[in-house]
Amino acid sequence: MRTRHTLAALAATLTLSLTGCGTTGDRAAAPAGKYTQTWPTPYSSTTCGDYLTTMDHHQRWALAADMLVGARKNDGLTTLPADTDVDRFEQDMATACQPIATAKTTEIGASVYLVDASYSH
Repeated sequence: MRTRHTLAALAATLTLSLTGCGTTGDRAAAPAGKYTQTWPTPYSSTTCGDYLTTMDHHQRWALAADMLVGARKNDGLTTLPADTDVDRFEQDMATACQPIATAKTTEIGASVYLVDASYSH
């Protein structure tokens, strides 16, 4: 079982790895447009309020995919997650964002990833 200190360190590391702005250079082999992020704000500055009310569905999906790929990469996984996992991650982020409009999406994404171990497989 992970200790609180270890979880805090993991969350900090994941948050740092999730601070991109939708650049998807690592996904050159992915279908064109699928992972293209059109949201202009860095994820580290994007709030849950933005995620829930301002971003369109594609922008939320691309953000979720980008964060999930980054977190998995941090765990040594090199394969892209299944679309169904990205869909679930996007929805889990929306659920976690509901009560905290000022939280940053990077913090929420890291928390969601750490809480649900199925994302790291």
